[in-house]
Amino acid sequence: MRKAVLIVDDEPLVRLDIAEIIREGGFEPYEAANTAEAVAMLEAAPESFAAVITDIEMPGSRSGAVLANHISHRWPTIRTIVISGGRKPLGGVLPYGTPFVSKPFSKRDIAAAISCTAA
Repeated sequence: MRKAVLIVDDEPLVRLDIAEIIREGGFEPYEAANTAEAVAMLEAAPESFAAVITDIEMPGSRSGAVLANHISHRWPTIRTIVISGGRKPLGGVLPYGTPFVSKPFSKRDIAAAISCTAA
């Protein structure tokens, strides 16, 4: 069974772009439109996921940074990659070692973050 990568972004086209890159990298992409949806998917089958890619700016009460920290504490074997069209978060906002990829990103940026995460 291929390991899955969960893509969390409120923009459907961004999720689609990342899903294509993930698929080409040999992973099974899953998509969530918000952090609540992502947590529900992780709780249902945490062992399925190798990584989560999340936008830092998300609608609702939980940001991508909060999601990354939640994953780090609850499921420490699942790595998180954070993406954003804004500035890189200040130190201490994200779990130590969390890769950050700026939007607009290239296929190479996402592939590199996944390969270092899945290793």
